[in-house]
Amino acid sequence: MMMRRPKTANFDESWKNISRVTTAVMSESPVERDEWCEQITSVYYLCMAMPTPLAESLYNKLKEYLINHVQSCREQVLEASNGILPIYNSLYKTYFRGAGYLNDLYMHLNQHFTKRTIKNEWCDHYMHSIEKVKKFEKVQDLAMNIWRDEMIEKVHEPLVTAVLQDITRDRRGVSTYSNILRDVIHSFVEVQSHEDPLGSQLQLYKELFEERLLENTGNFYQKEAQKLYEQNDVSNYMIKVIEKLDEEELRLRKFIHHTSISPCKKECVNKLIADIQDRLLDEYKIMLKDEHVEDLSRLYILIRRLNEGCKKMADIFHDHIFENGKDSIELMARGCSPQEYVDALLVVYRKFTNIVSNNLSSDQNFTDALNRAMTKMVNSTGDTKKYPRSSELLVRHADHILRKGNKNSSLSEIEDQLRNFIDLFKYVEDKDLFQRFYSKKLANRLIHNTSVSFELEEVAISGLKDRCGYEYTSPLQRMLIDMKVSDDLTKEFDQHLEQKNEKFNVVFSVNILQSGAWPFSANAGVPEEQADKSTLDFNVPSDLAVCIDKFKTFYNKKYSGRRLRFVFPLSNGTVVLNHTPRQYTITMSVHQLAVLLLFNDKDSSTKAEITESLGLDKPELEKTLTTLVDSKLIKLESDNYTINTDYVNKKSKFKLPTSTVKDHAEKEVEQTHQSVEEDRRLYIQAAIVRTMKSRKQLGHNELIQQVINLSKDRFTPSVAMIKKCVEVLIDKQYLERHSNQKDVYQYLA
Repeated sequence: MMMRRPKTANFDESWKNISRVTTAVMSESPVERDEWCEQITSVYYLCMAMPTPLAESLYNKLKEYLINHVQSCREQVLEASNGILPIYNSLYKTYFRGAGYLNDLYMHLNQHFTKRTIKNEWCDHYMHSIEKVKKFEKVQDLAMNIWRDEMIEKVHEPLVTAVLQDITRDRRGVSTYSNILRDVIHSFVEVQSHEDPLGSQLQLYKELFEERLLENTGNFYQKEAQKLYEQNDVSNYMIKVIEKLDEEELRLRKFIHHTSISPCKKECVNKLIADIQDRLLDEYKIMLKDEHVEDLSRLYILIRRLNEGCKKMADIFHDHIFENGKDSIELMARGCSPQEYVDALLVVYRKFTNIVSNNLSSDQNFTDALNRAMTKMVNSTGDTKKYPRSSELLVRHADHILRKGNKNSSLSEIEDQLRNFIDLFKYVEDKDLFQRFYSKKLANRLIHNTSVSFELEEVAISGLKDRCGYEYTSPLQRMLIDMKVSDDLTKEFDQHLEQKNEKFNVVFSVNILQSGAWPFSANAGVPEEQADKSTLDFNVPSDLAVCIDKFKTFYNKKYSGRRLRFVFPLSNGTVVLNHTPRQYTITMSVHQLAVLLLFNDKDSSTKAEITESLGLDKPELEKTLTTLVDSKLIKLESDNYTINTDYVNKKSKFKLPTSTVKDHAEKEVEQTHQSVEEDRRLYIQAAIVRTMKSRKQLGHNELIQQVINLSKDRFTPSVAMIKKCVEVLIDKQYLERHSNQKDVYQYLA
């Protein structure tokens, strides 16, 4: 490779030739290739000249040339008669391209002089050199800095004013030279694009242009907002503001640097929306009341641009939903039917769910507001009730859906009703109370075979599990499992009888229920309100006694160690009446059936004879006889009961009411509440002990919060109840108060 050797050089002669090519480059005039290469070589020889390099002299000459060139351009800009922007943009673009070519022409100056001086400056800076080092930029950077200092810094006032005037004209719909406008604005950034870091690159742009742009934008849209509000109603104002904001965003993206888009948009939003936010929110209440959903959508599009704007809207939304839901609370207080209550809640829920999804973009603020309002409604006690009735009413509604006889609903309709039921269930805070009510109704449906579909029962329980987890629905699922096992066991027992060639006079089936899984008393195996042990055993009719004995033998042989106890108050049978003018098929309790079977052998009996034959206690016998007399199956004459051979009923197949299933709703609800209240006290005490055992010492308020957090998935305990439980545990010596701090508790091991 041939190497150029340094030699002596005539600076003035060389500069004359180099400057001629420099002038051609800066005016974008053509340069012959040979001359271009020759002057690059000339730059090299000046940089490497002997005995003294002339690089610094060349650098200073180039700098002087560029300053004079830019000053000449500045005079042209200031003297422009057809607008400052076109001439500025034309001169800048020519200069910018020329600066790039100069970087190539003076590449040896960059390599052998500017890089070395910059490197030396860096070293001296970190070595704390006392000597002040002159800074020499690369040629292209030098050119851009000179344009900044000699052009932009000195003509920025009229230049920026012209830019802002053109932007204002564009906002008013007057056509502008958009490409020129964009290039002029971006020149403020390009002249410092070589700076590092990014903040330095944008310093000039922000100081000279962005600050004035924001001020101009604010002033323009402040006047625009006032004019639009005076000339339009709120609906049309929002339409026009949305159009203005969309147009402005497109304009900003087209013209200005991307870092200015956000502050400019914020300025527009402040003037068009934030300044009249209170008036818009007042109108928002009217929109909700009158159900102007399109205006709701527009207002949401505007308000979501403000910090905390959606939260204010959501608070108003919450209050409006609750006002709409007061009808359901009043219905509950008046003792409405479950169907009426659920329908009233669903009207509110569906209406505002649709608004949130269709008009408010499913925004989380409004979803939360809807959930809070629905929770407040569902858990309201009304004016007259101590406890919220939502758990009871929802369970009764579900019972109606899942019980046989719901003839007006198809399978798909029932599934839809169950989904609605689950949607409302999620708002119930007293999950433990709901579970107690639901388990009782489910047990009643399963035992008496009144469930419309086993699969639908599973669908309902699955929905509850999705909301509350496996542990919550575990007792309910165990009930379903018991029923499946019982079906299999009954089939197995029938096969056993068939193999032994044995037959019963009656159709016999048994449900084997785990005592811990069903909402029954531990002692009696019956519902708590039926827990009188004397009702469990009586003299079973002979036909039924044979079946029971055979099944006991079969079961004990199959499962040794298990104990069977027949719960007759929950058992029923179906009997056919043949003594009446028309044949009837009636389902009744075992006690009622036992009384009727006595009349197979005789037409009449006294109460004493019936008591002796059945062995029922007096209260249970009284209830059973009363239902039979009231239904006119038997007649009471003095103390003598006779079969009614003239019995007539419109239905040929029906179920006879029993004393145990008779409507004792209020008593049952009160007993359930009392039972749940006791369970809650025990749960809270266990939570306190568990918390204190791990923490050893805890302040009163912190303990209260810990217990609430542990309990919130099942119920929301009152502070008063927690305090009572703390006192109980202190009496039981699980806790004690700190000797010096009365609001601090200590755990006693």
